[in-house]
Amino acid sequence: MLSSSIRGLFDVLFRRHSGELLNFAERQMGGNDAEDIVQEAYLRFFQHPDPSSIENPRAYLYKTTANLGKNRFRAESVRRGATHEEAVDPDSLASSAPEPEAVTDGVIRLERFVEVLDELPEMQRHAFVLHKMEHLSYAEVAEVLGISPKTAQRYILKAWQHCLMRLGGDLSSYSIR
Repeated sequence: MLSSSIRGLFDVLFRRHSGELLNFAERQMGGNDAEDIVQEAYLRFFQHPDPSSIENPRAYLYKTTANLGKNRFRAESVRRGATHEEAVDPDSLASSAPEPEAVTDGVIRLERFVEVLDELPEMQRHAFVLHKMEHLSYAEVAEVLGISPKTAQRYILKAWQHCLMRLGGDLSSYSIR
């Protein structure tokens, strides 16, 4: 469970910077995967051993977003079979900035999702996050949490059911895979 100071830091950082980070990522990637990249940047920030020790969180988030965008661009270029000379500079791509309503809607959805996750018992929440957001298998989740794979599967299923029930069954807008 996030401590109240870390959760407060998250709330402040997300409210202040999520829109501009999303715009930055969309300019960098031309709108492709921008939301995923920004979510990953925040996730990496809070996976830091001591996020409150980062002197300039905004700069950290921007640098992480830029690096993730460049990595994604390179991977897509390789996947398409493009040579280095054929690749397009991600900084030269056009911006498709979202409408303010879309940013606000995203903030509201994220806040609601965090609230629903906070309602879960700690082990269920950890299992769910490791499986759905870190893409660990049941066996890997079990190893990390020191439980059996069957228990990990049961925790993840219960957490999933809780989220479905509390969020009205529509998790597609929450980017959970």
